[in-house]
Amino acid sequence: MRNGFYLKMAADSIRKNSKMYLPFIISCISTIMMTYIIQALSTNPGLADIPGGANLQTILSMGYFVLLIFSTIFLFYMNSFLMKDRKREFGVYNILGMDKKHITKMLAYETFYIGVCSMIVGLIAGTILNKVCVLLIRQMMGANVALGFEFSSGAVIWTLSFFTIIFLMILMGNVYQIRLAHPIDLLKSGNVGEKEPKTKIFLSILGVLLTGWGYYIALTLQSPIQGMPYVLLAAVVIIAGTYLLFTTGSIAVLKILKNNKNYYYQTNHFIPVSGMIYRMKKNAVGLGNITVLSVGVILLLSIAVSLYIISEGDGNSQYSGNVISEVRLSEDVADTGEEIKADLNELIDQTATETNQTVTGSSTNLYLTFQTIATEDGFEVTKDAYSMLGNQRTVGLYFTDQDNYNQLTGDHISLDENEVYIHGTNDEYPNETLSLMDHQFTANVMGNMEEFSMGSETTSAVGATYYIIVENVAVLRQIDQQQQEILEEYAAGTNVSTQIHLEQGINEQQEIAFGDQLRSNMEQAGMDIVVVDTRTEAASDLQALRSGVLFIVLNLAILLLLMTVLIIYYKQTSEAYDDQERFSILQKIGLNQSEIKKAIKSQILTVFFLPVIVTGIHILALYLLMRKLMILVMINQVNLFPVGLLLAFLVFLIAYVIVYRITARVYYKIVQ
Repeated sequence: MRNGFYLKMAADSIRKNSKMYLPFIISCISTIMMTYIIQALSTNPGLADIPGGANLQTILSMGYFVLLIFSTIFLFYMNSFLMKDRKREFGVYNILGMDKKHITKMLAYETFYIGVCSMIVGLIAGTILNKVCVLLIRQMMGANVALGFEFSSGAVIWTLSFFTIIFLMILMGNVYQIRLAHPIDLLKSGNVGEKEPKTKIFLSILGVLLTGWGYYIALTLQSPIQGMPYVLLAAVVIIAGTYLLFTTGSIAVLKILKNNKNYYYQTNHFIPVSGMIYRMKKNAVGLGNITVLSVGVILLLSIAVSLYIISEGDGNSQYSGNVISEVRLSEDVADTGEEIKADLNELIDQTATETNQTVTGSSTNLYLTFQTIATEDGFEVTKDAYSMLGNQRTVGLYFTDQDNYNQLTGDHISLDENEVYIHGTNDEYPNETLSLMDHQFTANVMGNMEEFSMGSETTSAVGATYYIIVENVAVLRQIDQQQQEILEEYAAGTNVSTQIHLEQGINEQQEIAFGDQLRSNMEQAGMDIVVVDTRTEAASDLQALRSGVLFIVLNLAILLLLMTVLIIYYKQTSEAYDDQERFSILQKIGLNQSEIKKAIKSQILTVFFLPVIVTGIHILALYLLMRKLMILVMINQVNLFPVGLLLAFLVFLIAYVIVYRITARVYYKIVQ
């Protein structure tokens, strides 16, 4: 046979199976478009010149690889639905005289058509939307809007190369399945029934225990950043528990309904319950997939909505001054920091003269911070605290002396010898005494300390932290020296942090120039600099972080939502073809159209809204964990996250109901 025959046959096959192929082609176009946009943005030279743009592109580059992984899984999963419904067709071709070599050639041309069409449309759409995304990012980051055409040849080459490999791998997988299968097996692939599954009590209990364990980790984890392995563990066990509950728990529920004679022996209940019991093993995996994807969609959408609604001034609120500097004290325990404070004040005045700026005030704080493990009577200083980060017992301690505290907050506390004030960001300190290394202190629990903690407790709520006020700098330096000896390479140092306030009306360039000149002067003075930063640069970096996270999560949310919609569509379509003959038999034995429609509605409602209920429960359990993670990008406005979560759930629910109505019609038409 000539190649023209296979080309025509492949085109006809795609056209005749458009109900199945069109969603797959849309999936291919969408993933190609998204990956091109993210890659083009991460290499855009214009964005790199914006303050914070380099950080934004770093985040986009990391998100690009995550997007590639999701895209690969997505396309292979969608292709598996296509192959399931095409196997019977290939079996007919085989019996009519086409050998597997000819079927392979037809599959190759089908893949070629889909691949070329998807890449052309995807890259054109990506190029158009890429310009829109660049304009949005520039507006979000307060940069000038650059007009002109945006095109990245490098991103085109990378995208074409990657998806060419993906389409080749999909083709090879399809060919492998066809070559291994016997023609009769292909013909019967859609007619293989399932035996009635047994109720597996042990696995049902295991599913409940795994889900509960995951919930426990999510609800009790103090620091999701430091304890990222525990976050991943929680995700894994909740997903495993979800699949077990659907595959075993759902069967148990259906059998309970079957044993309820008043419920079971009704036309609109008998048919769907009996049918679902026999096919629940296949149904359960699909329902589990929908649930897991739905949780991902809602969480990602909630992050995107939250980042979109926060105010632009939030980044500025993190620094009370225009410029912040931190230097480390020497290891000499006698160094109280007074000399460095005096030197810093001189350098600040010198910098103001050199940059022709006016300093309206400054505030200095001397502090020491390191990690410990909580004990019954205090805290243990050990290297193990750094290998156990994220564990409930791991606690960060933040020390300052009473003079620094009084100066910073305007309070007038007075401590006796071996007495401390202590304030926990997550929990109050439970004891009246505090044991720390060689020190035994009398502990007084403090009340409100918001001013001292930079204006918001949420900045410390990611992990358990205790603020401890000691009598004087001498005590603080003794604690410093002892933790240095114990922690060695993990040890921190005592730092002097200075907030510098410049006159109102200063512009961003002047503020940055002051910070750069101050750093230069501090380096010339031989100071051990920890950081010199400005409010403008901090706000730009924070905005870059938010912009990058927003674009990544929005793309992933759209991709997961598309996956969810298409899985539901393919699942309902394939099951409709499976049920076509069954409902035909029911019509022949006396069921009318109204009764069949009620039975179909009952079955679809059960299949559709059970994942929504489980998704809602998962979201409630994961809320506290997600709120702590959002502190990193929302800071003081983290209280807006519940609003974002609610809006995301409503958007998802609306989309879900629309999909339900569409697929219910498709299912009913096929069954008729």
